[in-house]
Amino acid sequence: MTQEEGTVSGALDVAVDDTGAGLVRYRDTDTWYTIGNLEDRPPLRWSRVEDLVDAIEAGQGKRDQAGNTIPFEA
Repeated sequence: MTQEEGTVSGALDVAVDDTGAGLVRYRDTDTWYTIGNLEDRPPLRWSRVEDLVDAIEAGQGKRDQAGNTIPFEA
């Protein structure tokens, strides 16, 4: 979930900005979006992009009790 545009899916790049916010963009594009959450809480901060990648990968493929995919949220 991105703060600016809502749900994002597809082939993505991730990064961490100077404030530690997680960023995502579609590959081969120039626009970066801040990773947000459904509760509209302030996004988590990350020390390194590798920590963000690990958190995203840990949640891949997880589903809720109804079988819906659980989006990654920071």
